[in-house]
Amino acid sequence: MHVLQRQLRLDHKSRTGLLFAAPAVAFFGVLYVFPVAFAGFISLQDWNLLNPPRWVGLANYEKLLADTQFANSALVTMQYTVGTVVPIWVISLGLALMMNRSFRGWNGYMTLFLVPAVVSLTVWSIVWSMIYHPSFGLLQAILSPIGLGGIRWLDDPQLAMPALIILSIVKGTPVYMLIFLAGLRGIPPDYYDAASLDGAGSVARFRHITMPLLKPVTLYVMVYSIVIAFQVITPAFILTGGGPGSATRVIPLFVYDQAFKFLRMGYAAAASLEVLAALLLITLVLFRLFGRDPRA
Repeated sequence: MHVLQRQLRLDHKSRTGLLFAAPAVAFFGVLYVFPVAFAGFISLQDWNLLNPPRWVGLANYEKLLADTQFANSALVTMQYTVGTVVPIWVISLGLALMMNRSFRGWNGYMTLFLVPAVVSLTVWSIVWSMIYHPSFGLLQAILSPIGLGGIRWLDDPQLAMPALIILSIVKGTPVYMLIFLAGLRGIPPDYYDAASLDGAGSVARFRHITMPLLKPVTLYVMVYSIVIAFQVITPAFILTGGGPGSATRVIPLFVYDQAFKFLRMGYAAAASLEVLAALLLITLVLFRLFGRDPRA
């Protein structure tokens, strides 16, 4: 009898838990699982939105493998990703280490650092398009006195991508600085006190305490920043439109063009799913390298 009553209580708790979890599960299913599944279905079709879809199997994926424009977009995306995330990791961690202490004016510096994070990416891109303007931009005013004025940042194939990278670094660094700062605040100070008593210097404490215990946060920053970099479209769309030529035509712009300019919905879906597969592979590699608990 007691066993039956206990089982009934457990069943009631399970049903209650499922009831509370149902909205989150439904939200995840509608906004994430269903779009990915539908994209997978569309990627096997030839569909232009005007006529009924026509089954083509893996033909869209085979075309992508031979598409030089997609290959160029993949290379451009990798250049943007590496050029953006690596400096962001280093700068945001350095700022977090600097801000992980009390000093006069701390609140003012934090406010200054966080201004880019609270500005929408669209507005941020428009502001930077004016900064890069070759005639009346801020960079023109700064560089002209030293003889470097008139540089057409967004019209030069060699400078357009660095221009986008600089914009993204300034925009993204504050967010990841906060994440690193939260991770640093979570490290018990007793570890540092014990290391200091043993004669460990600041470099040794950073190497043997900070970095190992910050590994889960570092993994999160790495994965999240790479995912965001692979999805970049707003700065490239507003500042360069993928140009000059195809110097800044990242994969999201390639997908946008295929879907809404050429109405090749199946081809665009196939390209987006290949990006998803690449991100999953990169994430698995990062988890393999950095996913172990340093305290295990």
